[in-house]
Amino acid sequence: MTAQRVISGAVALCLSLSSTSAQEQTPPPDAADAVEMIELMLGRSPSRHETPLAAMQGLGALYARLLAGARAQTPGDLGLWILLGDVALRSADAGLTQSFTADLLPLYRQDPDAVLGVLSEAPWLAGSACHYLSAHFGSEDRPDENRAPFLEAERARIRDALPGPAAETCLTALSEPR
Repeated sequence: MTAQRVISGAVALCLSLSSTSAQEQTPPPDAADAVEMIELMLGRSPSRHETPLAAMQGLGALYARLLAGARAQTPGDLGLWILLGDVALRSADAGLTQSFTADLLPLYRQDPDAVLGVLSEAPWLAGSACHYLSAHFGSEDRPDENRAPFLEAERARIRDALPGPAAETCLTALSEPR
């Protein structure tokens, strides 16, 4: 597969994750943010930053912008933020994975249908998103004993919202301490 095809596919992915069912009402993602996401997915340092330190700070700023947009229900930002979480987990970015571990469950509790809607449209993200939901329990000062009541309360919602294999992947991840 050529680099051009990989980049074209990654652009399409970013655009599809930033859409909703009312696609014409959703503005496209910021072009520089989309390029940075693509470069991160390809394992490259973002080209808009001149130094590794600037790239690290830029990644933190991208995370914060997308999280703020997801919390404010800005169309598309939740999907891009969850995609960034998948990239962080796959690239073993310890700082970002800890941030997602802390932030995804509160965002899920704010609007579980929105989070599950993204995972339903992009079921391949269920594994990483549910990994973060699971990791929230028992992390830092968060008690692990809250995992079982959460899983019991959300099991039916997850099964109803996600395609079968994605639902099972998610429920398995939630039942296993991380």
